[in-house]
Amino acid sequence: MNEKEGDSNMKKIDRVVVYGSLGLRPGLSELLWAFRKKHKLEEFPIYLDDHPFQIRERIRRERENEMRTADVVLLPHYMALQLSEEGILARHPSAELDSYPRKFRDDSHRWFAIGVTFMSMAYNSKRLGEKDLPESLDDLSSQKMRGRLGMQSLTDSKAGNLGAYYIAYLKRTAGSNKWMNLLHALAGPIRPKTYDCIDHLIQGLIDGAVRIGMTVYSLAYFREKTSGSPVALLRMKEAPPMLTFTSAGLVSGAEENGSARRFLDFLLSEEAQRIIGTIAGIAPTRPGISAPYPFEIKYESTSVFHPDTTHLEEISTALRTFKRLQLP
Repeated sequence: MNEKEGDSNMKKIDRVVVYGSLGLRPGLSELLWAFRKKHKLEEFPIYLDDHPFQIRERIRRERENEMRTADVVLLPHYMALQLSEEGILARHPSAELDSYPRKFRDDSHRWFAIGVTFMSMAYNSKRLGEKDLPESLDDLSSQKMRGRLGMQSLTDSKAGNLGAYYIAYLKRTAGSNKWMNLLHALAGPIRPKTYDCIDHLIQGLIDGAVRIGMTVYSLAYFREKTSGSPVALLRMKEAPPMLTFTSAGLVSGAEENGSARRFLDFLLSEEAQRIIGTIAGIAPTRPGISAPYPFEIKYESTSVFHPDTTHLEEISTALRTFKRLQLP
């Protein structure tokens, strides 16, 4: 066989570029190495980690300037939905998806859930005793909460707005009247300390700058919980955890990148899902595989996950309400 024939028989290998918003947490490097080991001829994936808003803006600018951008994204579900709505995600009908519940994937195959995450309220268990915990949104809205609350900024965050999605979600769980009472209290008497990033909020919770974090993401919560920090979920019927996903998608323009498609298929495989389960704060979505640590929130395929396209419409209304009340 001559050199030209050998070249023509070789599989074309493209390096996969992944933009993610998971933080460089334990388990992620193992996931990338496992892909490289499974596909020995692949180049090691390029992984860039940043906040959801920064990732969206970076992809937009790179595409506008005809620059190399991400092939694959790993993002909080609301941002994957936004990118899909904006036409930034392409179709990837993986055969692996046959093993997943339908609600864990887009009907047009532009995103799929690689892990379950959640938003919740949490508190510093060393600085706030159980007898001092609020039991309802009315308790949370009372004067005794002054100086105790922290949250991700609802209207000014430059990092993301998953916190805003969670506060908007509480209208469904508590009803419009209690929700509006809470918003008015947050806008005035019990105005919370706000943070651009949820990671900074959880750090403020641990350091004692706040006693209750109203918008805590499972990734940040479990990173601290599993390292021994004094954080606990605030269990309140009117403010339950909001189940959501970490979702993956193929970026439009990368359709011919075989490595990117193989990486997406790998994320759905049993091997990758077991590794994903070791990343604190994400539970596997593939049926039959669970996180090896107590995830604290129970879910099943019939559970309700947020947001969906209806919630994308609702968040616009909620953001207008937040801004009208001059919430931080």
